[in-house]
Amino acid sequence: MKKIIIVAILIAFGLNLSAQGNDKDFRFGLKIDPSFNWLKPDNAKDFTNGGLQLGFGVGAITDFKLGENIWLSTGFSMDFSGAKLNYVDNGNDKDTTGYYVYDDAILEISDLAGVDSATYAPYLFYQLNKRQYKVNYVNIPLMLKMKTNEIGYLTYYGQFGLLTSIKTKARATDDVALSGTVSSLEDLNIDSEVSFVKASLSIGGGFEYAFAESTSAFVTVAYNYGFTSITKKESKHVVDFDESDVLDATGNLVASPTFNAYTPQKNIPHAIRLTIGILF
Repeated sequence: MKKIIIVAILIAFGLNLSAQGNDKDFRFGLKIDPSFNWLKPDNAKDFTNGGLQLGFGVGAITDFKLGENIWLSTGFSMDFSGAKLNYVDNGNDKDTTGYYVYDDAILEISDLAGVDSATYAPYLFYQLNKRQYKVNYVNIPLMLKMKTNEIGYLTYYGQFGLLTSIKTKARATDDVALSGTVSSLEDLNIDSEVSFVKASLSIGGGFEYAFAESTSAFVTVAYNYGFTSITKKESKHVVDFDESDVLDATGNLVASPTFNAYTPQKNIPHAIRLTIGILF
């Protein structure tokens, strides 16, 4: 990945040098993207937003002139973001949501199917209360940028378009309860829980400050409205069951209990993103 980024930057620099003599029809730059991220659960009965999660990205931007004041802006960035989600207790102590762990690994539901009760002895069941998603993405924006004429050293613009994010890694920190004792599990592999692609409508604006003939600093503030879920519809490891269906009168697992996958999951990501960078 590092080699790809370096090659892309060198190519873009070369294109930029060749374009500077053509009234800046093409511009290249570098940027950083701090962001504030949150989730809007579709199922308010089972989930609530867990609060803001700070994210950070770094990457490159390329602007192509389409008309007198209209530009196409794209590029890529490595984005390290996430969100927080609460699993709601509906007030029924026998209604349990969580997962089984064996040898520090979360078991998928398919691993539990058809296993008799004696085999569950080394498995630890954690009730899931809150999850903090930590997801790495490659972000690819495609924006229309509408600029004013230069006013002094400043050029103002508005922009809107599509932000597509491709997942490269997904981890979680969970607030859980084991036999009534609250604890935290960190760096859990949840790649199978998180959607491979997320898409957002992005709308915002900003300004450029020209401090040299062909070089400008810029600042953009944008709101990203997600329209795809960060989580897959059906969980591969989180189970949802009534304890009376899987436990006997003494609290032990019945023979060959049936666990239902937690579904549906639909948690839409939203973000406020601040982009700061330099254009050549």
